[in-house]
Amino acid sequence: MQERLRFLEAPGPWLWIALALGAALRVYCVGWTEGSFDVAIKQHHGTQVGRLGLMGWYRAAEVFNHPPLMGEFFAGLVTLADASGVPFRVLLRAPFALLDFGTALLLWRLLRERPERWLVAAAYWLHPLAVIFSSYHGNTDSALACIALASVVLASTGRSVAAGVALGVGFWIKLPIVLAAPAIVFAFPHWRARVRCAVSAAIVGSVTYLPALLVDPVLVFQRIVGYPGTGVVTPGGIAVWGIAHTLRLADTAFAAGLEAANTAVCFLPLLAYAWWRRGRLEPCELAASVAGCFLILYGFTSFWAWQYLAWSIPFLLCRGRGFAIVSSVVLGSYVYGAYAFFTGSPWLQGRWDFASHSAWPPVLALLRDASVLLCFGAACGSLLWAGRDEWRRWRRATP
Repeated sequence: MQERLRFLEAPGPWLWIALALGAALRVYCVGWTEGSFDVAIKQHHGTQVGRLGLMGWYRAAEVFNHPPLMGEFFAGLVTLADASGVPFRVLLRAPFALLDFGTALLLWRLLRERPERWLVAAAYWLHPLAVIFSSYHGNTDSALACIALASVVLASTGRSVAAGVALGVGFWIKLPIVLAAPAIVFAFPHWRARVRCAVSAAIVGSVTYLPALLVDPVLVFQRIVGYPGTGVVTPGGIAVWGIAHTLRLADTAFAAGLEAANTAVCFLPLLAYAWWRRGRLEPCELAASVAGCFLILYGFTSFWAWQYLAWSIPFLLCRGRGFAIVSSVVLGSYVYGAYAFFTGSPWLQGRWDFASHSAWPPVLALLRDASVLLCFGAACGSLLWAGRDEWRRWRRATP
């Protein structure tokens, strides 16, 4: 079997077919679908930033949690759409569809010493979640995967400042890049390199925030850092994510406690995991560390939205062939099934109508539970394995 698949270790007709198919899917989604409700939300943000100014819209809208650069980006797209006649939905999603090719190239670069590099890059380019989130959904999350992967590539070559700069650029797009930061910073074996990485990330990350911070730092902090997230629930009371809901504990003190302590429940294990994995700069090891950080959030959080999965796709593909296949099938089936259900079309045609589809078919609820359990189990397994390694390291260092 392995001999028959050996051709996948080198570019050939199969690769050009994969590239053409992935490009065609993205062109179709960008040009011939409406996208999720996020498209309308981003258009509204852009319109209001253009009308009230960035700080005016921060003051008026508690739900506007995007960094300043993205607020101006949305406003610029609204202006361009009005001037050109090109629909906003096309202008919003096209850059991220193009950026996805850069993510595939970075994944190839990360795995440059491994024979499966062509296959893994092609797998990302054809991944259903990569296609949906970059070209259909209508948000900025897929850019975080590209930027975090660029930081991992740079860190794996020992370039601590450059890796920090890449992380800093991620803060311009969306705050959750911080989830990848501990794994990348702690991957450097010496504190001097860790500090250089963290400081360069902080300096670069603050650049596009400075004008807004000089006007009203408290407001900017409240809108972006203080944004609590949302626990998405259908009008019929079906939660789209969460281990408490999957275990049928939604109305218990356990669920209430998880939600109240969500930040600590997610970030303390994440920081511990990143520390236990410290010093692992080998490309696949570092990518697996970042994947583990994302999985800990997915597994433990009470606040979640589908597009959050976009952050981790290239990293999940680096956790081994078995997990890559299982996670792609389970998570991809859930997200695609939900979106097809909300649009009423297997081609994702028509309006994305979440509110009118409050009663889910059993198979969709089953896919949700399978997805949550997969991430929760992988998160617990990651913590256990990393904790075991840390214990062994401590035992070796103890006289």
